[in-house]
Amino acid sequence: MTAPADKSKPESKTAMKLPKPLWFAGIILLTGVGVLAWIRGGMLALPDVPGDLTLEAAGLAQLQQMKELNAAIWSGSNSVANTTPLSEGARLVKSGLAAHARGEHELALDQIRQGVRLQPDNLVLANAYRMVVFGLRRDFLRSARQGLALTPQFPPHLARQPIAFFEELDQKHSSRETKLHLALAWVDEMLLFPALEIKAPSSVQAVDLLTDVLEKDNPNYVPALFARGLNHLHRPSRLVWPESAKTPRDAAVRDIGKCVAIGRQFTVGSERLKATLALSLGDAYVKAGKAEVARSWWQIAQNLCREDQMQASVRKRYGWQNEVIVDRLEEELDQSRGELEHPMTDLALIWN
Repeated sequence: MTAPADKSKPESKTAMKLPKPLWFAGIILLTGVGVLAWIRGGMLALPDVPGDLTLEAAGLAQLQQMKELNAAIWSGSNSVANTTPLSEGARLVKSGLAAHARGEHELALDQIRQGVRLQPDNLVLANAYRMVVFGLRRDFLRSARQGLALTPQFPPHLARQPIAFFEELDQKHSSRETKLHLALAWVDEMLLFPALEIKAPSSVQAVDLLTDVLEKDNPNYVPALFARGLNHLHRPSRLVWPESAKTPRDAAVRDIGKCVAIGRQFTVGSERLKATLALSLGDAYVKAGKAEVARSWWQIAQNLCREDQMQASVRKRYGWQNEVIVDRLEEELDQSRGELEHPMTDLALIWN
């Protein structure tokens, strides 16, 4: 007669181990259920969006056409998507970009400005001008620093650009688009000159311009909302900014959250754009003192976009403990502002 089995002994590891596919499926299912429960429970509640809001009012109309135009002006094609001939403004910008590639920078900037003046509300064309100027100023500063120049002076064709051009453009043709680019030009200045005495007033100037756009018949203009939200997000928590006393702690959450809400209503934009908005909203919640809500939005960002860079950004954030999460986030934001090869003000994120 054999002794009865000892039921107090744990089952073997082999018997308890689930196949990897089932284990991953379980994690994904639990995550999905958890996120859904949070959304339904209101913990991830987003701002209300007007039911009659249009894509045009939100600044999200014709994203595919913007993407095709952007590709055309930076390539050898003389038409949009190989079908529609370029407008005169786009043709001039394209010619300027070609001159820039040849090293004829003064001619390039003059031609691009001519093209933008013909279509001042075209985000793609104006963005090309800002990005070319940004690259030229960045490269000039690098060379000057390598030469140990203490106070480098930009050559005339780069002095006060692109701010001076967009100030002129906004005076002659004031619109939400021209003011947006003027605000982003101030942020470009902040990125190139990160010293606090330049960064602080530049950020304040940008926020004032963006607020002017949003409070004058454009409360749901996503490009301005996201730009203002990022300005609030990137302001250091432990430094007193000129406008910090009257800026709500959740200012970034409000603006970026509204962008996410509008994007969900229309289901437009690339997965990268949606994930970037979700990641930024999570960051904004860290600044608002809500770390657990932040982690939920980071999880959403991770699920939306499987690109390596997005996955790495989320994984890094998961490793931050609550007691140091604000400091780690600000270090990460400092690093992102220092990425001058692909500046954060490049509007191509919207249409790519």
